Amino acid sequence: MFEVAEAYERQRGRSSKILAPLFVDFVSVRGEVLDVGCGTGALTFAIAQSRAVSKIVALDLSEGFLAYARSKTDDPRISFEQGDAQKLAYPDGYFDCCLALLVMSFIPEAPKAAAEMHRVTRRGGIVATAMWDTTGGNELNDALSDAAAAIDPNVKLLGGTYGTAEELTSLWASANLNDVEVRNIAFPCGFKSFDDFWQPLTEGQGPAGAYLRGISEDHRMTVREQLRQNLFGNRADGPFTLQAKAWAVRGVVP
Repeated sequence: MFEVAEAYERQRGRSSKILAPLFVDFVSVRGEVLDVGCGTGALTFAIAQSRAVSKIVALDLSEGFLAYARSKTDDPRISFEQGDAQKLAYPDGYFDCCLALLVMSFIPEAPKAAAEMHRVTRRGGIVATAMWDTTGGNELNDALSDAAAAIDPNVKLLGGTYGTAEELTSLWASANLNDVEVRNIAFPCGFKSFDDFWQPLTEGQGPAGAYLRGISEDHRMTVREQLRQNLFGNRADGPFTLQAKAWAVRGVVP
């Protein structure tokens, strides 16, 4: 699901690049920062916009994603490293801030990753993450899920964990972080046409891509037409906007 960086960028690049700076504003990054699960670099590059940041280590398991991100910057403050969020290879209290964007539900043991993020962050430092909202009204994710469920009611496509304020608060509390604060972040995400939205979904990246690759061609075309109907009804194809929603949580290392 997370191997072809260019395909992932076409599907999730535009929404991640809008969400990332909004998340960074919520966190108020500073000093030396670790980006856990950096992917193709949306959060890394948003962090780099802050003059208060002196160093960024961007970590991911996918060497393909890391190579793509490296090719997009020559900022001397940024280094990209391969590693596991559940076993961070850094000393205790090494960073001023530790962030993760849209990755917690894909980590096998998210509480272990949250504890590791705490461990490598200095006393008084900030640990934060953000995940897509699964409580309803997140049109960006719900559009395909609703179309798929209309064909097969048993489909649970893009739900996942840590998509609610309660789940994220509990996760951060389990990592023994203080002053835990949660914020809902919403923004519009625009598309030029139906195919501008649909085509990247078919390229096999992320849960949506894995789902569409895993069904038959006939089933995929049925889902496609249901999605088009849901989005446009009797209107002609053209530019449209979907509302995106995410939850962000931050806490302070005691």
